[in-house]
Amino acid sequence: MGTYSLRRVAQYARYHYTAQRKNYLSVMFTCVAFPVLFGILSNEISAVEGISTAIYFFGGIGFAVRTTFAMRHRGTKIMECSLPVSNEERMTFMVLNLAVMFPLFVTFTANISLLAAAPFNYYEVNVWEVMRDVTHNFLCDWRLYVMVQIIASVSLFLNIVARRSLFVAYLGAFLGVMVFFGAVARISVHIVMNVNPFFFESFEVSDNVARVIYIMIPVVFYALGYWALRRRQMRW
Repeated sequence: MGTYSLRRVAQYARYHYTAQRKNYLSVMFTCVAFPVLFGILSNEISAVEGISTAIYFFGGIGFAVRTTFAMRHRGTKIMECSLPVSNEERMTFMVLNLAVMFPLFVTFTANISLLAAAPFNYYEVNVWEVMRDVTHNFLCDWRLYVMVQIIASVSLFLNIVARRSLFVAYLGAFLGVMVFFGAVARISVHIVMNVNPFFFESFEVSDNVARVIYIMIPVVFYALGYWALRRRQMRW
């Protein structure tokens, strides 16, 4: 394949969006229609904001599916594997699609939903101020952004490593998370009940270290996704 090329990344992105335009249009319709429907039924523009936030929070799962759809679908994966793009370039596009395009995409659809539902609001509201707040929360709140990226990066990793059924992969991941948090909760209760709490004073983690650990979680899962992509060579 030769050296890494951002030009090939851009060409692959153009091909991907062109080939998957119907899928992305269906996602866009869903991201606009559901908030507008709830806004009309409740006559509250806050319902639009709430549904759009939920879509932003969990929408990375669907966006990760769309990002890897051509590589997993029986009718397109042969063509996808024959494209002149390296694993590094493909992974670059995937990360940019989830880390950059997805937040911009959801912010755009949320603002469209707010504009569409504003005439049905029960009381007078400054829709432009609401749109500004939504845009700020989606694009400038780093805590929410990192949490969304954790979900998106884990979803991308599962889409790459899953051989057959994505449902089984997601179900296994969900059960694994539940078992992990259950075990952590039991261990924490055991420590609190049986160990002197002053023993742990020297193990306090500073806020900066906690932020770094929090930010590194999606980075680690994106790295694992790249490792899995190289190992699997897209042979599902």
